[in-house]
Amino acid sequence: MDESPQAELDRDVRHHIYTTFCETARPPSSLETAAELNLTIAEANQSLDRLAGGHQIALTPGSHTIWMAHPFSALPTNFSADVGGKRYWGN
Repeated sequence: MDESPQAELDRDVRHHIYTTFCETARPPSSLETAAELNLTIAEANQSLDRLAGGHQIALTPGSHTIWMAHPFSALPTNFSADVGGKRYWGN
């Protein structure tokens, strides 16, 4: 089954989010996502909106800042893991 271009883009954006969380212990910004995937910021933000609408990520209310991509949290929580010199916050 072929993916629609929009579904493929959203998959790539989601992969970039998780890769960045794993490598840096923080989520990427819209600007970083756009630059990495050769998108406009508007295209990156539209993908983030779709991912949030599908409950695949959570955005900070009123913004395109990634708050959570389960199990990762961009904000400190009571749940953390220290791995390879990085601290990851979880939900």
